Parts: sequence; structure tokens; C-alpha cells
Amino acid sequence: MARASRSPSSARPPPPTASTRSSTAASGRRGATRMAGLTTLPDAATVARIVTVATGESPDDLRILGQGVTAVGWRVDARGGPYCVLIAIPRDVQAQQGRDEPAQFGARHALLTALCEATPLVPRPIATSVDPEQSDPVAGRWAWAVTSLLEGERPGPEGVPEAAARDLGAVLAALHAIPAEGYGLLEDRIDLVRGVAADRGAGMLARWPAGFWPFDGRPLLSHPVARLAPSLIAGLSAMREPLLRYAEAPSAVAACHTDLNASHFLLREGRLSGLIDFGDAAILPPAFDIASFAYFQGWLLTDALIEGYASNRIMREIRLVEAQQLAVALALQKVEKSARADDAVRRQYALDFLAHTLPLAAARRSDA
Repeated sequence: MARASRSPSSARPPPPTASTRSSTAASGRRGATRMAGLTTLPDAATVARIVTVATGESPDDLRILGQGVTAVGWRVDARGGPYCVLIAIPRDVQAQQGRDEPAQFGARHALLTALCEATPLVPRPIATSVDPEQSDPVAGRWAWAVTSLLEGERPGPEGVPEAAARDLGAVLAALHAIPAEGYGLLEDRIDLVRGVAADRGAGMLARWPAGFWPFDGRPLLSHPVARLAPSLIAGLSAMREPLLRYAEAPSAVAACHTDLNASHFLLREGRLSGLIDFGDAAILPPAFDIASFAYFQGWLLTDALIEGYASNRIMREIRLVEAQQLAVALALQKVEKSARADDAVRRQYALDFLAHTLPLAAARRSDA
């Protein structure tokens, strides 16, 4: 088997979207607060009641961290804290934005409960309204979750340090070792880590339902890449069968984070202090996480991640081969998503990454 390539992608990732940990000012109004003019959400007093019920503590200070796709995040300082309180954005508000993505608080709780036993670098789940035995101070008006809040800084322009990438590799190894059932996005329950789909192919489409070649069965020529980068079509066509093997038994699957962009990493003194936001977790081939990291951080830094992921050289090589192949499918999904959104910056980044990665994946295919 060929040695792992250390060639990085020359492209740099576009700026990440806003996340629930971005800093904003908290509203002082009682009863409710409006964010982005979209909907009525609980105010500081209501969030304080949630924390008191969940932890038995009286908050000393509260402030909004920010709004993500599925939830609004609050920082709550208390004796045993700090805590993070997530409030789900109602489905009607998401509909106004053309989205329908549940917050998955039950699934996050189940996954983090298992993962916290192996690593301190993820939030510790404390309580969620999804738990049928949990007392709910807002009587079902909003779905919520309370976790520990991890401290740290987001990666700066210099990117993720190699030591932090190795730390992340170890966290991913622990995540992939969690007992899990089924395939695809997780069932929103607190007692079990289980995917909603019955087979591997359906699981991939459950995670990326808007289109995921070749698993969605469409001809490649119907994909936007045929128009945007026709020179890649021959190489992509040759990858169809190798990629479809990942939808067949007995390929390995595991609980995966699936969205390893830099906004989900926290750093302290050059090391990883936290991995956050497991709302898109799914049961998939584990190399999807390595492919996701490579997409956002480049292949050179991915070598460091794999060093932390596995001590066995053969396992590192296997995961790299798989990641380079699966990264082709992931890049195609990013091309299609950015083309649909008419986002020229992200579209070009996805095309550049695809053009760089396709020869790596093709070389692995010929080695197999």
C-alpha cells in the first residue's frame, strides 16, 4: 500500500458561519427576547429557571452566546458552572429560513453521556427537556438542554495547531468506539445511540438528504460539477463503484460528528480544550470524520489528526485511504450545496478541494 500523501490542499476554508458560541449581548427584558427579529425566545429570567431546575443552583450571571442553525446558546455562571443552555429554535422560525432541522437534544445527550466516560474534551450533559422524567419549568414551550460549558478560544487565522489536531484525533477515536446501532442521523432519544435508517446507503442520505452522489442514484451528469468542472467528470466516474462499496456490508460504521469545521474546536495554549456541537452526529463510516476535517483543514494537518487517532500504522493508513475516497463524495456535496445557495466563495473552495483530492483518491483506488 502506498505511503500516505502529505500534500496539503492549497485552498483555505471560507469563514465559518455563526455558531451558538459567538458573543452577543443578552437582553434584559423579562418573559421573552427577540433574536434576529425572528421569533419569541426565553429571556434571562426563564433561562435562569431552567438552570435552577436542572442543577439546583441559582445563577450568578447569564449572557447570550449566539444563535446557530438549530439553537440559541446562553452562558450561565453559577457555583458549579459555567453551564451552557441551548434553546431550540422553533420549527416555524426555521421554516421562514427555508430550514427544517431539529436540535436533536436527546441524541446529543445520549452521545455525550457515553463520550464523557472516555474524554473530558466534550461538554458534559446535565439535563434536557427531551428526557420524559425531567421536570420542565417552561412546560414544553421550548425544547432545551443544559451542559457544562467548555472554555477556550476558536482557532485564529494561523489555523489549528498540530498538537490540537492530534488531540482531536484521540477524541474522534473515542467517539468512534461508542456502542451504536443503525445508520444515519441519530434518533432523538436519551437512552441509546441509534441511527434512524435501516441500511448504510439510507443512512448517508439521512445525513445529506438534499443530494449525495453517488449514493442518491443520480447520474453524475445531472450534478452541478458537470457544468462547473467538466474536466473532473472522467475521474469522478471512476470513483462511483469504490464509493458505493461504503454503502454495502460489511463496511465499518461508527458514531461520527460529521461537521469538523474550526468553529467547533476550542483551543487553549496550543492544545484542544473542547469539541462542541454534536447536532449533526450520525452513524456512518468513521473515515467520514477524517474526510470532514481534511475538507476544512487540508490534508497536511490531517496527517497529525490521524497520528492521534490510531497508534497502529496500518490502521492509520486504512483510515487515510478511506478518508481520501469519502472526501470526494463530501466535496461533491459541498459543491452542490454552495451552487444551490449561489455562494461563489464556498463553491470555488469546494471545487479546488475536489480537484486536489480526486488524484489522491484515484491513486488509492489503483492501489487497492
